[in-house]
Amino acid sequence: MSIHGPQYILPLFMDKQNKSNTFKNNEELILAFYLLTRELDENSKLISFSRLLWPFMTVQGIIGKHIFLDSLFVLNKEGRLTNPPRQPLIGHVLRNIENRTQIEQLERIIEILTYKDTEAEEIGKGEESEYRSLVIEGLVYPSFLKALSGLLTLIEYQPIDDYMPLETNLSVEKALDIAQLYTNTIEEMRGNAQRWDMQVELIQKKIDKILTDINVEIKDVTTRYDAKIKKISATIDDTMAEEQFKKERDKIDQWKTSEKKKLIETFSLTFKNLELFLEEIIKNNKFFCSLDLLKTKLVEDLIMDYQNHINYLETEAKKFKQTLGSIKEKYQELKTLMEQIENEANKKLVEFKNQLDSKIREKNKQVTEITNEKIDLINNLNALKTRIENLASKIKEIIAKKRETCLKEAEELKEWALPDEVSDIFSRPIQWIYMSIYVLFYENQGAQEEKMNIIFPGYIDNESNTLYLHFSEEFENFKKLILNKIETDIILRSNFEFSCENKNFLKDPNFTKKIQQGLSNLRYLLHGEQEHHIRKMLNSIS
Repeated sequence: MSIHGPQYILPLFMDKQNKSNTFKNNEELILAFYLLTRELDENSKLISFSRLLWPFMTVQGIIGKHIFLDSLFVLNKEGRLTNPPRQPLIGHVLRNIENRTQIEQLERIIEILTYKDTEAEEIGKGEESEYRSLVIEGLVYPSFLKALSGLLTLIEYQPIDDYMPLETNLSVEKALDIAQLYTNTIEEMRGNAQRWDMQVELIQKKIDKILTDINVEIKDVTTRYDAKIKKISATIDDTMAEEQFKKERDKIDQWKTSEKKKLIETFSLTFKNLELFLEEIIKNNKFFCSLDLLKTKLVEDLIMDYQNHINYLETEAKKFKQTLGSIKEKYQELKTLMEQIENEANKKLVEFKNQLDSKIREKNKQVTEITNEKIDLINNLNALKTRIENLASKIKEIIAKKRETCLKEAEELKEWALPDEVSDIFSRPIQWIYMSIYVLFYENQGAQEEKMNIIFPGYIDNESNTLYLHFSEEFENFKKLILNKIETDIILRSNFEFSCENKNFLKDPNFTKKIQQGLSNLRYLLHGEQEHHIRKMLNSIS
């Protein structure tokens, strides 16, 4: 990367007490040299020591914010984003081409919404998966962005003659593409949130129809079964039974009276015959009661007549007695028949009452059975309704969570940018910003390993045992990341090695002089063992 003239450079060392950028030129040089070598021993061979520039580019992202891009692509936004719903598949289920039950439809929709179906993928390129991978090259993450923004107030526009920029992977065109990707991704997540929101209305129409159909069915069941119950109840009730019983009792009473009268009439004939019998006797007895007729008879003749009449009466008396006995027998028979009629009447009345009671019991049984059947059907329909409402709530909850996740992801991505008011630098749509760093390559002659050490912006504190404090914890973490990555990333290591070699202070004939000048200015900070270590390192170079 070839850059010329003054550039915007972030400070490296700041005084802890007054937070100002007070260490420059040779002072900065000796501080960096000491801090990078202080843990090395005399067996370490210094290979290169250089002041580099780490290029960052600020680019207009969403309105009112700029993103920071790491031109080395060490820092990248890598992750996954929530995809929009698979609306065609949901529409297919809602059309119910596969003839599923209502519950099966909603459970299938839940499977699709939660990506538990066999067709689903967790991460993919298209919208058939639950998530899609996201990579935004060079995008600086929020906590490190915050650390960089803390340095922006101390940024200086200065020449870069004594700096060596690291080779960048970024161009203006590439940066614009990244910014466009960043902006589009935020808009896409907002759009995905809306598309998730639209599913509520789409699915709710189906659920409303299902619930309406169930309510109609509940009403139909209620109407049909109430009509059955009413029809059966109308056949007989206690009042109707009482009225029918009264009518039947009157009818039986009439029958009983009629039957008894028939018996009386039959029995009366017996006395009629007796009356005729007695009339015959009376008729024959009249002669013996008439004095006028008796006077016309001789006494001798009358005596014989008397005798014959008495014999006649005795004979008739025997017949009368026999007839009376027969009447007595018929009387007893009459009494028995009367009792039988009474019993028969009572039996008929009891049987009729039992029939009425049986009809009422049968009616009540049918009403109970139909009522229970109605209750079971309505309970089943209400249970189905409740199940559907619960599934509907679950669907709404899933969609709401997905929608909120999309909005959250959009908002979180917005945090990967700084508001324009943070710095005047952001008045420009695109701007290179350089972070000053020092890098040391050395070799441990015992282990024969070439190592790199690096120092990032921080505070110089003469009250601290370590003298140096990272500007923020993020720079300390960033240092660990770089030192780990440099071991495996050949391209990144080559970039550092090449840049350091091109501006290697160790090959500068005035390097020792510059260190001496810096040491002279910072004797209040560097003295005793620190000064001895610096001189020992200088001697190892020569």
